[in-house]
Amino acid sequence: MSTNLLGAESTNFWDSIINWCTTTGLQILTKLIVALLIWWVSFRVINFVFKKLDKKMTEKKVDRTIKDSVVGFGRKGLKLLVFIIIIGYLGVEMSSIVALITSIGVTVGLALQGSLSNFAGGIIILVMRPFRIGDFVEYDGESGTVEKIQLFYTTIVTGDNKVIVVPNSKVTNTTVTNYSIKDVRRVDFTFSIAYENDFRKAKRILHKLVDNHELVLADKGITIRVGAHNASSIDIICRAWTKSADYWDFKFDILEKVKYEFDKNGISIPYNQVDVHIKEDDKLPKPIDEDDVLVKEEIEFENQEYTAKKKKKAEE
Repeated sequence: MSTNLLGAESTNFWDSIINWCTTTGLQILTKLIVALLIWWVSFRVINFVFKKLDKKMTEKKVDRTIKDSVVGFGRKGLKLLVFIIIIGYLGVEMSSIVALITSIGVTVGLALQGSLSNFAGGIIILVMRPFRIGDFVEYDGESGTVEKIQLFYTTIVTGDNKVIVVPNSKVTNTTVTNYSIKDVRRVDFTFSIAYENDFRKAKRILHKLVDNHELVLADKGITIRVGAHNASSIDIICRAWTKSADYWDFKFDILEKVKYEFDKNGISIPYNQVDVHIKEDDKLPKPIDEDDVLVKEEIEFENQEYTAKKKKKAEE
C-alpha cells in the first residue's frame, strides 16, 4: 500500500514538473529569449546610429567637445532606457525599479558628496565652454592640450606628454588661460643692447627681420621702440602678430635671426658680469654714428612714420 502511495506521489511530482515546463517555464524561456533578442538588436542599432552620427558631426566640423558629449551621453542614455524596458517586459514592477534607482541614487549621492561639485563643474564647462577639446591651455602653472572633458574630470596632456587629470570644480574656480580660442596672437620680445651701441641701428635690424618675415601679420601692426633704460643696457621692445598655430615657429625664428644679425653688425647683448677696463677713448665704439647706413634708414623711417601720424591727426 505504501509503495503505491510513493509511486503515485512520484508520478504527480513529475507531472507537475512537466506541466510547469510546458506552460510557465516555456513562457519564461520565451520571454528571456525575446528579451535577449531585443537587447542584442537594440544595442547594435544604437551603436550603428551613433557611429553614423559621430561621423556626420565630424564631417560637419561640429565642435569636438559637443560631439563627444552628445554621442557619449546619447548612447548611454538610450542603452539605459532599453535596459529598463527589458526589465519591465520580464515582469518586474516599474515601481520597484523606480524605488531601486532612487535608493541607489541616494546611496551614491551620499558616497560621492564631495564629487557633486566636480559634476556641477563639468556641466558648467560643457555649457559655458571656456575651452574645448584640442585647446592649448595653462592651469595652475602647467600648460598642455585638453584631451578629454568628462563630467567629473578634465584631462590635459602637457608638451612633454604628461597626463594631468584635473577635478572640474577646481577648473571652474580658478583662472585658466586659453591660448587657442583666438586665431591670432601677439608675440612680445625684449632685446637688451649695450649703451655703447646705437639703438637706431638695432631697431633697423629688427624692422628688417620682422617686417619681411613670412609668418608675421603686418596688417595687425608692428611696434619696435625703446622700452627702458636699465643700469647696464637699453631695452628695445618688439611686438608683432602672427597666427596662433605659428606662434612658436615665429618666436624661435626671430630670436635666432636677431642673435645672428646683432653679432654680424656689432650689436652686443650685455649680461651680468664684472669687467675692469682701462678707458681709451679713441678705441671705444661710437654710440651715435650718423653715417651708418642702417641708422640713416631708421631715421628716414621714423620721419615718415611721424609725418604719417601728424597727417592722420590733422585729418581727424
